[in-house]
Amino acid sequence: MSTLVSERSPITTPQLRDRVPAQRATPRTPATPAAAAPSLPQAAPRANLIFRFIATLLEWHHRRVVRRELGSLDARMLRDVGLDAGTVDYEMRQWFWQPTRNWRD
Repeated sequence: MSTLVSERSPITTPQLRDRVPAQRATPRTPATPAAAAPSLPQAAPRANLIFRFIATLLEWHHRRVVRRELGSLDARMLRDVGLDAGTVDYEMRQWFWQPTRNWRD
C-alpha cells in the first residue's frame, strides 16, 4: 500500500493567474453610440405613482370595511375575540387613513 501512495504525483492547487481570465488589449466599445441607444419610457415613474395611489385607496377602503364589521359584532363575539366595548368604540371613531391598532399587544 505504501508503494501506491509514493507513486502518486503531488496534488497542487492551480495558480491564481490561471484562474483569472486574460485582459483584453483594447477595451470593448458598444456597437451603437449612446445617443442611438433606446431610452426608457418616461411613463414608468408615473405608472408607479398611480399604482401606489390605487393601493392607498384600497387600503383605506379595507380599513373602513374592517372597522364597520368590528362595530357590527355583538358582546358575545367581542368577548370571544378578546375585545371590550370601549376598544371597539375607540376603533370605530378613528378616521379611515389612520392605521388600525394591534390590540393583542
